[in-house]
Parts: sequence; C-alpha cells; structure tokens
Amino acid sequence: MLESGYQSKIIKSIINMGGTAITGKLKTGEADIQAGYPMYIEKVIGQHSVIILVKLAVEVKTPQAYKYLMQGVREENGLYVVHNPTKLKEHEELQIHKLNNVRKRGGFALLAHSFQQVKEYMDEK
Repeated sequence: MLESGYQSKIIKSIINMGGTAITGKLKTGEADIQAGYPMYIEKVIGQHSVIILVKLAVEVKTPQAYKYLMQGVREENGLYVVHNPTKLKEHEELQIHKLNNVRKRGGFALLAHSFQQVKEYMDEK
C-alpha cells in the first residue's frame, strides 16, 4: 500500500471517533495529517462529559519507511532526536523539527503508519 492509503485509514479513523482531519498539499516539512483529535475532559458540565478537539499532527510513513526512519531517530523527553542522520532522507529532518515544534507548544505530533499507533500515543496523554 502507498503512503496515501495509510493516510486515508488514519483520517477515517479519527473522523469516525468524532474528530476532524485533513491532508493535502501543505508547506514543505508539514505533517501529512492535520487533525483535531477528540479527547474527553474529566470536568462534567450538567450530566455530560466534555469533549474537546486537540491539535494533532501526524507524519505518515509506510511501515517499511517508518522502520528505516526510526533506526535514525529516538524519543527523548517527549521530543524526537536524530541520532543517526544517515538513516533520514533530506526532508525528514525538517519534518521532525516541525513535529517537535508542535510538541513544544503543547500540541500533539508523531510519526506513524497506523491509526493504532496514533491511538496508543494519544491514550498516553
């Protein structure tokens, strides 16, 4: 399957949960998917829990490309750190920098090839 197929599956899953998600022609280095991911807040208004949409950026890779990329990248203190730049394509360092910028500003961002990865990441938050 092409990367676009993985993007479509992730987008459909986020929308099915009540979120929003788009992809398209974005600026160089921007994550493939820009989403509003639904999160429940402990606060209860009346008799309903509150759901908010939080900023989520997902840079989608095929499973093979993800595995290769992650040989050169690791997570430290909530940020992606490049430890072996030879495992990255030229534009991937910029993508990682932009994902880290989202994280530094309180948003959520990750590299992924499946909705399961996205869900596990967000469930940790």
